[in-house]
Amino acid sequence: MTVSAAEVTAPDANGGKGVAVISEKFWSYIALLDGVVTPDRCTRLVERLAAAGEAGVRQFADDLAAAVNALDTPQHMSQAVWDVSEPADSPPVPMSDDVFLYARLAVVAAGLRTWRQVVADPGSLSGRWQVASAEELLEVAPRALEIATGLDWDHTPVVDVAAGSNDAAWGTTAVEDNDKWWNWYMCGHEYDEKAVRDGFDSVAYDLERAIDSDAAWRAWWSNAGVPDLEVYPYYTWSVVPKPRLGKGRKVVRVHYGFDAAILHRASTQDLPQLAAEHQRAMLLFVQSKLGLPETPPLPVLP
Repeated sequence: MTVSAAEVTAPDANGGKGVAVISEKFWSYIALLDGVVTPDRCTRLVERLAAAGEAGVRQFADDLAAAVNALDTPQHMSQAVWDVSEPADSPPVPMSDDVFLYARLAVVAAGLRTWRQVVADPGSLSGRWQVASAEELLEVAPRALEIATGLDWDHTPVVDVAAGSNDAAWGTTAVEDNDKWWNWYMCGHEYDEKAVRDGFDSVAYDLERAIDSDAAWRAWWSNAGVPDLEVYPYYTWSVVPKPRLGKGRKVVRVHYGFDAAILHRASTQDLPQLAAEHQRAMLLFVQSKLGLPETPPLPVLP
C-alpha cells in the first residue's frame, strides 16, 4: 500500500477521528518482516533500524507502542484469536492480557493495510495470528539500540501497550481479574524446558506473599500511582533477555530474565537467599524505571 503523507492515521472503531499518528518510516521498517515475525526477519529489521541511529530507534519504539495502543479497546479484547500453529478445529487461545498484547503485535507485523482494517473493525481481529511468535517484535528496538550505541535499553515509549492503557477507548472501564488473589504484588515464574528447580517456587512464593502483605512495601508502591505490580521472572538456559517494563492505568508489568544455570547450581539451603536476590533485583529495576523512593528491606521469613 502506498502512503504519500509523512504520517499515517487510523480511524477509531466507531469511525471517529484518527487515534494514532505513526510515521510512514515505521511502516517501511515493518514491511521488512513480510508480514511474518521470525528470528531471521527480526534480525534483518534490527540491522536496518540500527543503521538509523539512536533517534531512529527511539522513534520506532514510540511508533510501535502507538500502533499497538490503537488496538487496545474493549471491543478488540472481546474477540477470539487462534495461533497459526494450532489445528483448524482447535479452540481459541484463552484471552489474557499477554495474549491480547501478542495478538495486537501480530496485527502490526502484518503491515499497514491490515493494521488499519483491524483498528477500524475490531471484529476482524477474530482469526488466526502469529500469537506465539509476535512477542519478539518487542525486542527489536532494544537490540537495535545496543548495536547502534552500545547502550542498554532505557526508553519509555510515549504510550503504553498494556491492556486498558488506551484511556480514550476504555474510559473508566477497568481490565479486571475477578479471581485476583493478591493485594498489589504478583509474581509469575516462567521457565525454559527443564529449567524448573524443585523447591524454588515454594520458597519464592513465601517471600512474594510476605512482600504483598507488608505495610512498608505497600506504602512504597503507593507512590507509583498504579494499583498493581506484576513481575514475571524468566529462567532460561539461553541468552538472558534484557528486562522490560510496561506501565498501564491499572498495572505495571515487568519481564525479567535470569540464568537457569545459576538456579540449578544453588544448594537447597541457598534457595531462599537466591529467591531474595532475584526479588530485590526486579524491585530495584522497577524503582529505577519509575523513579520511586528507596525500597524497604525485604521481609524476614520465619
